[in-house]
Amino acid sequence: SGSWPGYADAAAAAGVRATHYKVIPDGDALATVARLLESGSIRVFVDRVFDLADAAAAHAELERGHTRGKLVLRVSDD
Repeated sequence: SGSWPGYADAAAAAGVRATHYKVIPDGDALATVARLLESGSIRVFVDRVFDLADAAAAHAELERGHTRGKLVLRVSDD
């Protein structure tokens, strides 16, 4: 990954397998990802959660390139 070039080696050292891929999301692909997440087949590490109002700060954090997982924007408290 661009934000963490050594992530695959770090994951292997921790005893887990990490993959990286980018796709153009569509309904079928998102449904498949949702099923995999719900089943526990894949897991996502969340580095930090930002309120939507702090989207600029989240983007700045991503650009710094020191995140170790995904940055999440919280759209609502529901």
